[in-house]
Amino acid sequence: MLKVGEVRPSGAVASYLIEADGEEPRVTVHVACRAGTAWAELSFPQAGQLVSQLRSLLVQGGGGHGGN
Repeated sequence: MLKVGEVRPSGAVASYLIEADGEEPRVTVHVACRAGTAWAELSFPQAGQLVSQLRSLLVQGGGGHGGN
């Protein structure tokens, strides 16, 4: 399992890459903020769609500079 994330005063986002013997790897995302907490377990294609949607939002919001 690999964890990537960062904690801030306003909340936290952590993502985990989970792989089990004989099963397809999954990406789990945990989010905590003032409004509450949520989590999602995603397949690789779903995680790719989420990344694409987030990248699009960054561009729309002026925060995307073409980087990865």
